[in-house]
Amino acid sequence: MTAAGTVLNNRFRLELLLGNGGMGSVFRAVQLATGRPCAIKVLRPELSSDENLVARFRREGLVMCQLANAHTVTLFDFDQTSDGVWYIAMELLQGRSLHAVLAHEGRIAWQRAFAILRATCASLAEAHHHGIIHRDLKPENIYLEPVAGDAEFVKVLDFGIARKIGGTALTLLGQTLGTPDYMSPEQLAGSTLDHRTDIYALGVIAYQLVTGRLPYPGLHGPVQLMSAQIQGPPPHPSALVNDPSFGPAADAVIMRCLADRREDRFASVEELGQMIDQALATPTAPPSPPPPTSRRSGLVIAGVAITCIAVGAVVLALTR
Repeated sequence: MTAAGTVLNNRFRLELLLGNGGMGSVFRAVQLATGRPCAIKVLRPELSSDENLVARFRREGLVMCQLANAHTVTLFDFDQTSDGVWYIAMELLQGRSLHAVLAHEGRIAWQRAFAILRATCASLAEAHHHGIIHRDLKPENIYLEPVAGDAEFVKVLDFGIARKIGGTALTLLGQTLGTPDYMSPEQLAGSTLDHRTDIYALGVIAYQLVTGRLPYPGLHGPVQLMSAQIQGPPPHPSALVNDPSFGPAADAVIMRCLADRREDRFASVEELGQMIDQALATPTAPPSPPPPTSRRSGLVIAGVAITCIAVGAVVLALTR
């Protein structure tokens, strides 16, 4: 059993269990040669006999080996010990996830949300260039790290169910991987996926950050979500955001990400990033105040009022 104190391949010593998942455990560890702190994801030993799960774990390590963007969590090592334990060593994140941000702050300013979305696009652009789709983007998998004076430097992590476009499927027939609330209609339906399923997930995350709620709140499971998506798009974020600076350009970015048909979404995260930049650069004028009444206009109005009163008095006198 892998536990705190275990040394992996004479390279890493596990120090503290940070959490458990379906496939493995994550430990805070130290790289012995450098003293550098890191995070180690270890495949649970009892699952090492499951060829499908081992292949999926290995694929996560191989995927991360191909990614070097600054906004993607950094891989240090990927190996198997002599006694058959698979592990992935990566940078130890010290910040907080978007899930924690939402839990503590609720919705955030749309400009801040779009800046986070823009940086996430940079990570995904590299992955998509390699033909890799993440398939499990959600607030828990996007971290805000204090890096070089930037308190909210974005890091994308957990490529555990990432897949090469056109690659061999490791999912059992009829099984859907991912978190339903953030899944595109085609992912919920178990259809063939491409990079635009990640764009849909980004739209859900942006919607949640800006409005403080999911596009389809209160629904449980793929069937209910699919039914809601078929019935029509969610309310526009602008209907839920009481902020005059949140204009049509920002509204359109999120709604296009959430298009039911993938052909109607952005063609790439690069195009999405460009539209985010335009939305951030587009000034939204506050409502114009009513024009001031000039002194001349006021005198005219007063004169009309006095005339009306006088005429009324004459009419009243004649009718008595």
